[in-house]
Amino acid sequence: MTSQFERPRGRMVLSDGTCFEGYLTGAGRLPVCGEVVFNTSMTGYQEVITDPSYAGQIVVMTYPQIGNYGANPDDNESQGCAARGLVVRELSTFFSPGPGRVSLESFMTTSSLPGLTGIDTRAVTRHIRSLGAVVAAIGGEDCSEEELMELARRHSFSSGESLVAGVSGSRVSDETAGESGRAAVVDLGVKQSILDAVRALGVATDVFDASFDADEILAAGYDFVVFSNGPGDPEDVPGVVENVRRLAGRVPVLGICLGHQVTALALGGSTYKLKFGHHGANQPVVDRRNNRVFITSQNHGYAVGDDVAEKAGVAITYVNASDGTVEGFADDARMIECVQFHPEASPGPHDTGFIFKSFYEKAKGWRHAADE
Repeated sequence: MTSQFERPRGRMVLSDGTCFEGYLTGAGRLPVCGEVVFNTSMTGYQEVITDPSYAGQIVVMTYPQIGNYGANPDDNESQGCAARGLVVRELSTFFSPGPGRVSLESFMTTSSLPGLTGIDTRAVTRHIRSLGAVVAAIGGEDCSEEELMELARRHSFSSGESLVAGVSGSRVSDETAGESGRAAVVDLGVKQSILDAVRALGVATDVFDASFDADEILAAGYDFVVFSNGPGDPEDVPGVVENVRRLAGRVPVLGICLGHQVTALALGGSTYKLKFGHHGANQPVVDRRNNRVFITSQNHGYAVGDDVAEKAGVAITYVNASDGTVEGFADDARMIECVQFHPEASPGPHDTGFIFKSFYEKAKGWRHAADE
């Protein structure tokens, strides 16, 4: 396998002109532009780059050695790489063997994902924490720093509407009947792990893309609806927000990540862009109802406003222990539960995996009472 220092030289230039030199890896069309986000996970790099929520973004892994257990197609969260680029300190040249495993570099090449290795990723992270969300361009030696900086400056943050449209609609419904009922999952960029968690409840699962119609879901009589994770600004998908508004109070709703944000907007709340977002598998959240702390997996650049309780008439259930941002809310009367974090948390931690089952049990009780 090619040594890190035998690769072609490359660089990442931020829109403010800051340049980080390294070596090209993976494959794909260069130069490439995208919003730079840093992820603090020590594992799960494959799930990260295949998570549709990372559409339009260049992912910088803060953990220094990435790729040491290779990649396996079974661990994909979508059919291909959603991220626009991957930047690491050291791309492992050796990896743990196993059935179907290939090197991360081989996986990136097959998936047409370009990247950089040999980058001081912690310096990148410190810069983003200071500067805030920023666009960058990655290119080879044939692109000068000035050219890449100009590309980054011309490349605005991608609209949430185009990002969601690009990742929604690739899933299929469950062909099994399901012994415990039926669920609708609205795919705004859904992870495979979320679909797996819903189907593990024993329910047949129909998947709708972002252009779904609320009346179709209501007419089908689903036991509950899940609004999935996804990329971009929730305010950029007003059609989704309006359909959520039409469903609220008429069918149990579970919102996850982007689904959490669009539900807040549908109920009258607000959202805003975070300085550099939450990306990683070590985000602590506090359950306000019992003061328990859970370690969660998260990936989002936007948050629900603190005024959601007042404006939307809901109870805030979870807050981020690090910065106090809203991480969840619920309305038992309308049978709505939303969380900003990913309770399926593939590959982990699994602290909040109970949310799917507990929501389903409450949803069944709500539907039973509504039918009486």
